[in-house]
Amino acid sequence: MRYLEGMTSRALALLLLLGMIGGLCGPLAADDDAASIQFVESYAGSHPTEFSDLLAQVKILVPTALAYITDQWGLPNTLHYPLIVRVVDSSSKIPGRPVAAYVRSYRFGDELRQELGVDLEHHLMYTGEKLDDILYHEMAHAVLQDAVTSSGAAGIPQWFNEGLAQSVTTEGHDRTLEDFKRYGHTDAHAVLCDLNGNIDVFYHGEYNFGCYTQFYLAVQRFIQRGGKDALSKVIAGLRNGTPLPQLIGQVTPLNWPAFQRDVEQYTRDVFEGNVPVP
Repeated sequence: MRYLEGMTSRALALLLLLGMIGGLCGPLAADDDAASIQFVESYAGSHPTEFSDLLAQVKILVPTALAYITDQWGLPNTLHYPLIVRVVDSSSKIPGRPVAAYVRSYRFGDELRQELGVDLEHHLMYTGEKLDDILYHEMAHAVLQDAVTSSGAAGIPQWFNEGLAQSVTTEGHDRTLEDFKRYGHTDAHAVLCDLNGNIDVFYHGEYNFGCYTQFYLAVQRFIQRGGKDALSKVIAGLRNGTPLPQLIGQVTPLNWPAFQRDVEQYTRDVFEGNVPVP
């Protein structure tokens, strides 16, 4: 769930490296809508059989996730910028937070390069995890960033990015149900979070992960208020440089402060059992 953005010397070096290894990548067929996806097929680690098996699954799941997500969001089934997909043989660098997969994003003016990494070591340790759910979540981040990137694009707030990524599978629903078991029939104070959080910055501590339920419910409430075309309208607006709080007022009947209050009340209603978990 790591989503990073920035123009640094390290990022530039990685981008150059990605360009140099083009011959080691296996692109999809030229007539495929997802031709911007390239899979790194080289491997020098100690688990070649497991690597090949995992890569084969990833090659199926990534374009499938792209097709599903773009269909759900009302977008063309394509990426505008390259996405490098690699199975990495290294442990998580986030203390206390094993990472099954991640997306890294690098912006260079109008250009975007993204990398989707799938951790082989994590996969071997946590065999019960659902790889498809993990990759759909990460692909949601990649698709969203790809869709909004332009020279004047507005930033993507944390709540929208993570809430949306949880909405492409049952992840957000399942997490909310688990929190309802803990905090149900309360005032929902334990899950309430401020939606005026960071823009295009992703932390991995209590603030971000502890707010996933609220982020999911906020996105669900947004879709309820905005209708079936709400997501495509907001994505187009972000790409054109309109901040999300302003877009909320254009796509829903509520301005930004009223929407925040509405989300809070909706969250309380869910945890009081007044409305079903979406």
